[in-house]
Amino acid sequence: MRKRLWSALCSGLVSSERSNTDPRRELAIHLAGGESADTALPSVPKLVPGGFDLYEWSLGRGSFTIADATSEFGCGADEIEVIVGNLLALHLVHRFHGRDDGFVPVDPVIAATSLLAPIEVELLDRQTSVNQFRIELERMAALFRASPFGSRQSATVDVVQDVEVVRSLLRKAAATCTSEVLSMQPGGGRSAHELAEARERDLELLGRGMRMRVLYQHTARFDQVTREHVALLAGAGAQFRTAEALFARMIVFDRSVAFIPADDVVRGAAAVVRDPTLVGFFCSCFEHAWVAAKDFDARSRAVDSIGDDLKGEIVRMLIDGAKDDAIARRLGLSVRTTRKHIAQLMQRYDAASRFQFGYAVMKHNLFPES
Repeated sequence: MRKRLWSALCSGLVSSERSNTDPRRELAIHLAGGESADTALPSVPKLVPGGFDLYEWSLGRGSFTIADATSEFGCGADEIEVIVGNLLALHLVHRFHGRDDGFVPVDPVIAATSLLAPIEVELLDRQTSVNQFRIELERMAALFRASPFGSRQSATVDVVQDVEVVRSLLRKAAATCTSEVLSMQPGGGRSAHELAEARERDLELLGRGMRMRVLYQHTARFDQVTREHVALLAGAGAQFRTAEALFARMIVFDRSVAFIPADDVVRGAAAVVRDPTLVGFFCSCFEHAWVAAKDFDARSRAVDSIGDDLKGEIVRMLIDGAKDDAIARRLGLSVRTTRKHIAQLMQRYDAASRFQFGYAVMKHNLFPES
């Protein structure tokens, strides 16, 4: 049975080994720059059918010859030579010292080191080259879109994955801005790194007389780093307001180009939107939120009314059946802080459970619109 199976596995093996050149691959290599197959991207070696069994069998013997394997597996010498040649190429066997027809198995770990390490180095070099070229292309694409010729032909929505390219495009949009900037920043206070990155660009804009309006969520008022940033830019002419909830992060320059998040996985990736209809919609959303928002005077410590607004929104969302994590995301709070606010509200109405709290809210008709 074993010999019959081996005969089936080895059938056609010699001919396939001798004619494995893909003409399409050769054409692709030629079009890519005229490289020969020898200098093309290295292929990962593969074990031919029967190679695993022959290697396993050789471990029990310690050494073998072509004749030994032919006798054991019932294949012709040509088929065994192809398999042994494959094992030699994979560094899984080597010739027995002093015997041209003798072979000895090799530790696969040693084989991997000697065979795969050069391929891995080559692949890393190729990947590095690809990444560098992609960055260059995206930088050139930014120049194309910023040119009069490119602006007439570019896509109305362009997704940029590279964070450095996004920053470059933001600097370009800020440098060419002629009237105003609208910025919506959901979540709580922003990190010191994010604020420092934007500060120089924003101060330059304000120094040129540009109008700047920025929307934060109420929770940003409780962050000292954000308050200091707001106080500095407000002194230079920027306007800040806060709202209970904001729908998305965005920056709009001159009501002609908008930057919005593009990818939940790649932090910093952005979609650059130039379509007039879409940009107009974003601006309308901003204006709607701006009218309902409250002025953010970073020098004032009067945050009691904002705290009441937060608690009121928490109650509304609880009545609507929202979970704690959903409330936290919407209001830019941590889940822990959200639960602390809920506990304070329950204590205010002497409620031992959320069911009792809901009953108290309805009894006092606190939010009839809900």
